Amino acid sequence: MAEEISSTKSSISIYEPNNENSPVTATEQLVSRSITITSTSIHRTFAPLNTPLYRRRQTFTILVWLLMPWVCLYISLLLLRCNNWYIVGTFIVYLTWTIFFQKHSRQGGLKQKWLRRLKWWKWFADYFPINLHKTCDLPSDRSYIFGCHPHGIISLGAFCNFATEATNFEEKFPGINLCLLTLKANFRIPFYGLYLSFMGLCDASKESCNYILEKGNGNSILLVLGGAKESLDARPSNEYILTLKNRQGFIKIGLANGASLVPVFSFGENDLYDQISNPRGSKLRQIQMKIQERIGYATPFFKGRGIFQYAFGFLPNRRAIHTYVGEPIHLPKLEHDQIIPEIIDKYHTEYMDALKRLFDTYKVKHGNADATIKYVNDNDW
Repeated sequence: MAEEISSTKSSISIYEPNNENSPVTATEQLVSRSITITSTSIHRTFAPLNTPLYRRRQTFTILVWLLMPWVCLYISLLLLRCNNWYIVGTFIVYLTWTIFFQKHSRQGGLKQKWLRRLKWWKWFADYFPINLHKTCDLPSDRSYIFGCHPHGIISLGAFCNFATEATNFEEKFPGINLCLLTLKANFRIPFYGLYLSFMGLCDASKESCNYILEKGNGNSILLVLGGAKESLDARPSNEYILTLKNRQGFIKIGLANGASLVPVFSFGENDLYDQISNPRGSKLRQIQMKIQERIGYATPFFKGRGIFQYAFGFLPNRRAIHTYVGEPIHLPKLEHDQIIPEIIDKYHTEYMDALKRLFDTYKVKHGNADATIKYVNDNDW
């Protein structure tokens, strides 16, 4: 797949097949997709009128995904303003249930496999494209806590790889029933919370983590450990700033449940958007951090591309994402009084070292030979 290029650099992103051992060359991949790259595609601002239908289709899937929460909010407002009191009353009952009584977001979601396996998600993955790489087997005789890095602006790689079957997670890791965890606030949005639950997402609370892991072998969770604060450091760079240094809650949960830790790294996640400069210590960063603490959402000021032009917009740029699932770190199951700071620090250090090894092993393959990881605290403004 040829990359739509609007920067001054002339670069091409090639779609790699799911079979990493495939002997197909880059040239053969291009020929197989009948792609012709000419000088007119370089430095283009507006999308050409003859853009292939399959690329329009890919863009449409991303647009729908990004607009979904706003569409749900708009429908909610329409229902509240409806003149039919039966509709208004029913919607208020639904809101009351959502806020005070619904528990599926804390109890494994309402995962619908047919929804996760729709061809729609293949189109979604092909937009970038997104690829999931398996580096070792993960036996289903235990539970796992997957830690995904970096967060990026919206964690598109994490969603596509682990909340859908676009990149064949179930086929690559059979017997692993994985649940992607996200902000609790997302489940407060009417209808959107149901949609996330149908995709198998749950809220990232301690209660939810323990409930899923206690269900037994194979039941696992995935956390984007950097969280909203890490999104403020998401920009194309050779230095990956990961908010992980003082985040140890997942270690405690792993020790309490005897769940193994699995480091996951996505090359390209930070390349999807450009972000306004907001170095730590700057006035802008301080304002963003205060907003995040108040409402729970980060407010990165970013720029992507538009629907029919490539200069600016809220759609992500077409940049390949390669997600690597590393080797597990096996944790013992300990009682509450046995989980002491020394043990937590020990396994937290092991995890950070394993993540760095995974990063260093594959960074050259994706043009990041000089790239580095920097671990920081989430309270470093």
